Amino acid sequence: MASAGLHQRNLSRSSRPRSSTRGPLDILDDPLSESSTPKSPGFNAHSSVSKDDVAGSSFSELDQFAPDDLPETLGKDVSFLLRHDIYHLLSQNDIPPPLRSEFVILDPIEPLSSSLGLLEKFLSEGHFLVAAHMASSILTSSLIAPTDIKLVFSLFFTRLACLELSGNTAIAAQESKALEDLNSMFYYLDTSLESSDNATDNDKSHSRHLRHIVPWPLRVLAVRLQSIGFGDSRRSIGGLYELGMEARREILRKDISEDDRTIWRERLGDLGIRSANALVEMGDLDAAKRSLEMLQVAAKPAAAMTLRRALLLLRIGDVDAAQQVWENSAQSDDAALLRPLLSMSEGRYQDAASEWRTLHEDMERADNALTGQNLAVCLVYCGRLDEARELLETQVRANNSFGSLLFNLSTLYELCSDSAVSMKRQLAATVAEQPVFGQSNRDRCNADFKL
Repeated sequence: MASAGLHQRNLSRSSRPRSSTRGPLDILDDPLSESSTPKSPGFNAHSSVSKDDVAGSSFSELDQFAPDDLPETLGKDVSFLLRHDIYHLLSQNDIPPPLRSEFVILDPIEPLSSSLGLLEKFLSEGHFLVAAHMASSILTSSLIAPTDIKLVFSLFFTRLACLELSGNTAIAAQESKALEDLNSMFYYLDTSLESSDNATDNDKSHSRHLRHIVPWPLRVLAVRLQSIGFGDSRRSIGGLYELGMEARREILRKDISEDDRTIWRERLGDLGIRSANALVEMGDLDAAKRSLEMLQVAAKPAAAMTLRRALLLLRIGDVDAAQQVWENSAQSDDAALLRPLLSMSEGRYQDAASEWRTLHEDMERADNALTGQNLAVCLVYCGRLDEARELLETQVRANNSFGSLLFNLSTLYELCSDSAVSMKRQLAATVAEQPVFGQSNRDRCNADFKL
């Protein structure tokens, strides 16, 4: 059986923690996201969808910032990821008719390059559900060799990432289990075997370095998805810490360049944020708070870290501590968002509306859609429904139709009109006619429009 190699001795000897009775799916929102804001009853906060983590222009170079390049041939057979039974059938029944796109049937006569080009086209247009279907079609076709591990892993990552972006996290979690134990020796390559024949045995023993053959983005994504798939939220924390240990080992290596060391430091910082996110999903907000307080970050993302800490404190309900964070922070664009958020947390919606309006009218800010949506939410709580509706419809006309804005506008239609259903269907048709770009999900589900 091709996957038998996955059950060899593990690098990590930590035992699997006891299964938790509460999993990550019990927490539907993540207050640590850079674009998140505290939610008010009946309204969604801004949650942008991005394809930045999806495979880019070259599917054979998913991990393009990796410190080393893997050899072209590794002698590894990953046919266990090419089985049809791994991949679930996808449906568009939960997508409004105007936004549906036909699933493309793979033509076995066409060359592989044509199929990959079509997949990249779907990604660039934001059709993530169709792209997920296309990725699995290529993986289960005769166009791809089981030893082409770079392409297989890149397509598998694209499949999982697109499923998550299109709201099918549960399916992605089940499919991620096909990777099994990513700490298995099957997934490691001993780079010391490529050392020079003139090197002494002693030199080789000191230079022995195990390199993981799975791209880093896929390994990080699989940690969370497998914790969901196996129903054990603490598995995610353990997996992130194991990745962190590897990043620390790479940072301490003496035979890498400063550029490579910087990459590993950035990865380590990203893992710290993800571990706090995992704690939030587990419902352990106090531990997430302590994790962020102890996390050391570079000067560049310091403002974003301040915003994350403040959002978490507001989520916990510690408004005084969030106020202190805002007072101690620099007056950056991110810190400026905290003032109206604090007003909203204290129920002072009139003040918050004035503060959001000041930010929204600042044409130099890049988060105009975010500030406009939060202003509209405050206007609703001030009883100014028509003004809030006009503001959100203006955002839609400006092609800022992300998921939570559509949900909030649909809620306003329900509050303002008896013909809300037809208005929401017209909203879906309007979104379908907007220009195509890959920074938002075009395959939006009925829940975004409250249909």
